[in-house]
Amino acid sequence: MKTSTSRVTSQNQISVPARVRQRFGIAPGTELVWEERNGELVVRTKRWTLDDVRAYCAHLKAPKLSLSQMRRARDRAIAAKYGRR
Repeated sequence: MKTSTSRVTSQNQISVPARVRQRFGIAPGTELVWEERNGELVVRTKRWTLDDVRAYCAHLKAPKLSLSQMRRARDRAIAAKYGRR
């Protein structure tokens, strides 16, 4: 991937460049983790834990779900939590 840049606004916010969002599947509600490694700043998407998946799927009544169904449920839960569609 080529280099992409962002600028910090006066409200200390940044926009994630479209190329980066597309490459890493970053959508509204995606949590980013900021880490310092060897004096450099590393940004990555938050990894889902089993507890996260259980919490998002707990309200579903289907006894068996496919991976795509779980992903859709996760996306709906994020949209509901952050008020975005």
